[in-house]
Amino acid sequence: MRGSPSEPPPRRPSRRRLAVRIAALTVVLVLAAIGAAFIEERRTERQTDITVARATPTPVVTPTPEPTNATATPLPQAPAVTVAPVPIEATLLPEQVGQGESAVLSVVQPGAASASVMFLNRRYPLLRDGDVFWTPLGVGLVVPLGEHVAEVSTRDEAGLLLDRAELRFRVVPVTRPIDYLQLTEELTSILTPEAAATEFRQRSFEQFNLFEARPAWDGLFIRPTEGIVTTEFGQGRSINQGPVGGFHSGLDIANAAGTPIVAPAPGRISWAGPMPIRGNTVLLDHGAGVVTGYHHLLEIVAEVGQEVEQGELIARMGSTGLSTGPHLHWEMTIYGINVDPDTWTHVPFAPRSRSSAE
Repeated sequence: MRGSPSEPPPRRPSRRRLAVRIAALTVVLVLAAIGAAFIEERRTERQTDITVARATPTPVVTPTPEPTNATATPLPQAPAVTVAPVPIEATLLPEQVGQGESAVLSVVQPGAASASVMFLNRRYPLLRDGDVFWTPLGVGLVVPLGEHVAEVSTRDEAGLLLDRAELRFRVVPVTRPIDYLQLTEELTSILTPEAAATEFRQRSFEQFNLFEARPAWDGLFIRPTEGIVTTEFGQGRSINQGPVGGFHSGLDIANAAGTPIVAPAPGRISWAGPMPIRGNTVLLDHGAGVVTGYHHLLEIVAEVGQEVEQGELIARMGSTGLSTGPHLHWEMTIYGINVDPDTWTHVPFAPRSRSSAE
């Protein structure tokens, strides 16, 4: 309507106000951009911290022990000391051993479980009797005279070497007569190389391979039969006026055929049978390497494996094999070494009597 007043036209902002608004808006946008950049930077740092934490192992913290009222004082430690074993005490009786004779070796060493000896180039085991190790030993008829050395070795429970010791002794001569033996042509025919080789095999592979470890005797032996000694042990032997070609390996005791022969000491019959030169034979194992032999027998009474006591009948005297008449050829060996058996009838070769074996 014409009469109505018209509205005034809208007012346009001035240029000054417009500039102020634009400036304010610009500030806001800049601040927003700065804040967004700060937020992104913090987010990146946090992600990096998480990655490093995952890659780095967590350290193990050992808790510190709580202190106690008592303070432990360490004990002083003694320095390690190597204790040498007590020296071996070794005794050989007699100290001077005749050719073809016997001796007994005794050894004492605390802590030892076993012992052995190297004697005249052969090694022998020693038997244990309480605190003493011992063995009988034989010296052959042709062992060189003079000083010799025996080496004793002891071992512990594990079998390890404990100690060694040397023992010096002398081998001395024994004066024995020569046996001049007269043989008929018939008897001479028995003494052949083949017969000698057969007996060697019997003695080496049948008769002296196994011995009872423990000794069966205790004290003196006795003579196994009655009669006259016609040939001593160790005599040089000349056959039909020939040169001396060997030594008598036993003690000959002559008597009537059928005379009883008994065991001189306890033992076990280990072999019985014929031999080409020694005739009908019985071997008696007394243990500890000691074996006695009975040869030229008329009759064998005991059986192989039989245990016999001293004085028990084992055979009867005869003249079989290479023999000029009824007699007993009595032998003794110690681990196969021939020694004089008659010595054992007055010297008790045993550890309980080693002081008397002189």
